[in-house]
Amino acid sequence: MQSQQQSTIPLLDRRVLFVVGKGGVGKSVVTAAIGLFAASQGQRVCIAEMNGCESMSALLGCPPVGYSATSVADNMDAISITPEQATEEYLVRALRFRRLYELVFRNRYIEPFMNGILGLSDLTSAGKVMDLEWLREDGSYGPESTGPWRYDLVLVDCPSTGHGLALLQAAQTMMEVTGAGPLYNNSSMIHELLSDAEKTAVLLVTLAEEMPVAETLEAVTTLRDNLSISLAGVIMNAVPPKLAPASDIAAWWPEVAEQGSSLGGHAEAAVAHGEEILRRRLEARRHSERIQSQSRLPVIELPLLDTEISMDGLRALAAHLERCQA
Repeated sequence: MQSQQQSTIPLLDRRVLFVVGKGGVGKSVVTAAIGLFAASQGQRVCIAEMNGCESMSALLGCPPVGYSATSVADNMDAISITPEQATEEYLVRALRFRRLYELVFRNRYIEPFMNGILGLSDLTSAGKVMDLEWLREDGSYGPESTGPWRYDLVLVDCPSTGHGLALLQAAQTMMEVTGAGPLYNNSSMIHELLSDAEKTAVLLVTLAEEMPVAETLEAVTTLRDNLSISLAGVIMNAVPPKLAPASDIAAWWPEVAEQGSSLGGHAEAAVAHGEEILRRRLEARRHSERIQSQSRLPVIELPLLDTEISMDGLRALAAHLERCQA
């Protein structure tokens, strides 16, 4: 993929960035890399994993973080948000009486209704993200709180695309269902944060493959048609690195390929490997051009790591993101 096909995505310009994509495209890896990049620039970062996932502990080599924000690297905290804990925290705060919460909402008839029909768990999970954006150094949070922010950037590692979009739509849906009252008011504040293009954006992650790219483009359409939320761009993950500059490949690859094939053995295998990389990079270019043409969003690539994911690999991806911001 040529450098002119890459566009700048302002990764550090907002306070909240939702990372959305199909399962298996590497959302958590991308989220961790962005977090390390932001932290290296002096920003205080919180990674919020949704649905109780604990990917960050595995990626960053630290103990499970749980529902309380925990330091996982310099300038970087992480929290694992479970729908159950987010719902309990919100309702206990709203009802101001834990026994009433336990009596009413831990009822085997009412709980499925609230979470399934009204989508309360998605709403309260999004509300927890709002709390993190609100959070001040002194531990206070809310629209009336003042003082320095605890975090400069909240990165939300969303569930796979379908559930991720439902999470982003939860506040708007609840507003339409309720029309007034405490749930409406809380939903309105969440919706206001999501709609603030200076504070919040969605970053889509894909692979250079047909199905993830198609799902990414469908997500762009859904977000634009149904939500007033800013789209930052698309990251194409795990793209094979270049063999050499394009001009060099054009100048000497045919000769190298011919010689390798005639020699056989390891030389022929090396040529076959090089041709596979060239094919995959050509496919990545085609997918990138399709995304840019149909979505009108900037696309940048992250290289495929040649080792298992580790802190060194994540820092290499963070450094690559930094170069893409220049």
